[in-house]
Amino acid sequence: MNEPAYLIDAYSLIYRSYFAFFRNPLKNSKGKNVSAVFGFFRTLFQLIRIKQPKSIAVVMDSKKPTFRHKKYPLYKATREKAPEDLHAQIPLIEEILKALGIYWIRVDGYEADDIIATIAIRLKESETPCYILSGDKDILQLVGKNIKVIHPEKGVSAYKEWGEDDVLKNRGVHPYQIVDYLALAGDQADNIPGVKGIGDKTAVKLLNRYGSLDGIYKDIDTVKPQSLQDKLIKDKDNAFLSRDLAVLHREVPVPMPSDLLTVNKINIEKAIPLFAREGMKSLVEELKSMYPGYSEEAVHKDTQGELFAEYSGDSRRYELVNREADLDRWISLAEKKGTAAFDSETTGLDEMEAAPIGFSLSVEEGAACYIPVKAKNISCIPEDTLKKKLAALLENPGVKIIGQNIKYDYKILKRWGVTIKNIYFDTMLAAYLLESSSSSYGMDRLAENYLNYKTIHYSDIIDKPKEKTLAEIDIERVVEYAGEDADITFRLFNKFKPLLEEEGMHRLFYDIEMPLVQVLAEMELRGIKLEADKLKTYSGELKSRLNGIEEKIFELCGQSFNINSTKQLQQILFGLRKLKPVKRTKTGYSTDTAVLKELAEQDPIPQLVLQHRQLSKLKSTYVDALPLLINKRTGRVHTHFMQTGTATGRLSSNNPNLQNIPIREEEGRKIRDAFVAEDGSVFLSADYSQIELAILAYLSKDTKLLEVFKRRGDIHRQTAALIFGIPEEEVSSSQRRIGKTINFGVIYGMSPFRLARDLKIPRKDAELFINTYFEKYSGVSNYIKNIVEEAEEKGYVKTIMGRKRKINGISSGNKTEKMAASRIAVNTPIQGSAADIVKIAMIKIFNELKNNNLKSSVLLQVHDELILEVPEKELKTVSNLVKATMENVVEIPIPLRVNIETGRSWGDIH
Repeated sequence: MNEPAYLIDAYSLIYRSYFAFFRNPLKNSKGKNVSAVFGFFRTLFQLIRIKQPKSIAVVMDSKKPTFRHKKYPLYKATREKAPEDLHAQIPLIEEILKALGIYWIRVDGYEADDIIATIAIRLKESETPCYILSGDKDILQLVGKNIKVIHPEKGVSAYKEWGEDDVLKNRGVHPYQIVDYLALAGDQADNIPGVKGIGDKTAVKLLNRYGSLDGIYKDIDTVKPQSLQDKLIKDKDNAFLSRDLAVLHREVPVPMPSDLLTVNKINIEKAIPLFAREGMKSLVEELKSMYPGYSEEAVHKDTQGELFAEYSGDSRRYELVNREADLDRWISLAEKKGTAAFDSETTGLDEMEAAPIGFSLSVEEGAACYIPVKAKNISCIPEDTLKKKLAALLENPGVKIIGQNIKYDYKILKRWGVTIKNIYFDTMLAAYLLESSSSSYGMDRLAENYLNYKTIHYSDIIDKPKEKTLAEIDIERVVEYAGEDADITFRLFNKFKPLLEEEGMHRLFYDIEMPLVQVLAEMELRGIKLEADKLKTYSGELKSRLNGIEEKIFELCGQSFNINSTKQLQQILFGLRKLKPVKRTKTGYSTDTAVLKELAEQDPIPQLVLQHRQLSKLKSTYVDALPLLINKRTGRVHTHFMQTGTATGRLSSNNPNLQNIPIREEEGRKIRDAFVAEDGSVFLSADYSQIELAILAYLSKDTKLLEVFKRRGDIHRQTAALIFGIPEEEVSSSQRRIGKTINFGVIYGMSPFRLARDLKIPRKDAELFINTYFEKYSGVSNYIKNIVEEAEEKGYVKTIMGRKRKINGISSGNKTEKMAASRIAVNTPIQGSAADIVKIAMIKIFNELKNNNLKSSVLLQVHDELILEVPEKELKTVSNLVKATMENVVEIPIPLRVNIETGRSWGDIH
């Protein structure tokens, strides 16, 4: 059988590439949109790199009307005209294709699909396998023996091969039925009408029963229901017209070249200057890596763009380093440069278990090396030797180490026996500061957004079931993949470093976020001891309590049912018990927590259901799950602290989340009882008292708030006294509780409705309390007004330390959206400043413990509280050290107060 040929539906790929970047178009230094050009050639090069085809052709649509327009003037009439900046990129794509020497074709009067069909059938007849890259539905009619479609999946360059079985699985019909499927369902993209009222599902059902369009109309009398039969009869002419429009013409007068393109004849020297001219640096580098050995001089001779002048003459982007001499050369270069990007490849994602497979290093853009620890079919530098040499580099304080999520690399290396001494720059954390509300800071997205670069994905290089780690993959692929990681990290560093300075967040980054990386890494490596037997006993108790609650519910209902089934609970509450529904969802009346709390005033069952849900969640999320997370090697639980998990700067915890264990409930205390200090040690809790209110006093400069903090008074008692108009000494405990609720509610923008609900008081009273609060604390009222105005003017707010957060929706005309944005604008400087202060305290405590050679260590951070494990003989020293450090961590005219508690278990200190 001949080598397979690849046919590219150009416009399908061009449109897909353009709209993949529609919200954030890729523009070169001249402001020219090059999204379609970049996506088109990135995908084409990826195809060439992965599939290594011997022949390839790019097929273009006709610029003139086709025979289909003559047959049906409304054909494609509803399709919107291509945006000007997309249309302008097509001649450039053609120019680059011509420069590369890639065969491309256009035939007037015919669409690309018709030309593809013609070529594909001819290739099939000559027993040449054919792969068609296209996202069009109608192209699927060609799929069969020796013809497959490479179909788009997601992203700009993610595709999957579709054979006959794949068409059936994804479309519900065989390839030979696609034309009839389009005849029935139509195709909105091409304005093929189909039969009015028949959609995809109905078309599939009809074809599965009758086999074809002709078969349906042959037995039209048997089509049920009658309404469907009527539709088919009424639109019969449109059905057959649509079929004619959908059938691909297979005899286009197109010359058939002896070979479409011999790919190794690609003219890189003519193409690279064009890519460089358009500022597509990553495509230049990709071509260089795919076709080493071209003439660098020839390229420079044709290129005026300064971007290209940055490239070195080394024809290989990434280098395999498996000899000591080569490693020494790279280490020497890194030491000379003083800055190096470093990345680890490992056997897994769990830093407590994963082992290193190899490391990549980059000291300048476009150049990187990969140093394997283990590899397929090649010799590696002995591990002990490699460890010593890398330690000499990474433990050299004179070399600044850059990473992407460098905490991961630190932990892997620390367990391997090497410690990074100068953790200088984390591109993930830099991106987080620059766009704190983003949901992802992964390298793939950052490279695409900031560098116009599509990275190689892990799934791109692992294509065999037996290949489970990089150690089992051909080293050439690993070098390209791993080398790119270090290279892109270095490029992102060069991109982000000046941006942080421009945004005024460089001090926040270098003084807080970066030093915190090592602190968190060491906390995670240390972990916390958990006594599984205690939780096993408690699990049994919870099971008994849950059974008891279920019996009470069943007794009240007079029947048993699945309490966890929303549908069955709806039937009980609104059917059997006839409770008045609060709100409706798509699946019926709501039974969420807020609704059940309201229904609990009418009936005892909702309250019992709430108790059941709470205990079930505790049991499944913590009591039963935590013992499974005990590391077999350390006997401890190792949580992960995320610096990028919240927009305010607060740390978050996951796997497991130890910040969300209930604090006030007895159930939560029993869980914390299972966390214990090692023998001879105790837990020490250091908790900032009312730090967010202290920050509110500082930011608002409210005289009454400042005064109460300076005299170390009771802020909640003072607020209650001001609201109720009584002396502080006469404030009752219930009144103080109201004062406390209002104090904290103001920070989070609590409405009168919410305050009334939480305090179970009339809404009129809640409004009066809030109005009185702002009247008495006029500085707070002014602060809220000013910070919202500042957010409207600048689009962002800042913390005391300069952390910025963009406030989306602050200028919205939608009242609800604007109010939500205003609450975020008010709260962020307060909560974010508190988070920054806690982080500074963590860094200083970590350094003080280390500098004083103390064995105590920070284990957990729970928002405003730090948990340390302290040997009993160090308790007095560490207690004084921690309290003094935290209370004097920043210079603000508000005294910060820290409460210290100690105990053998976490439960003892709360």
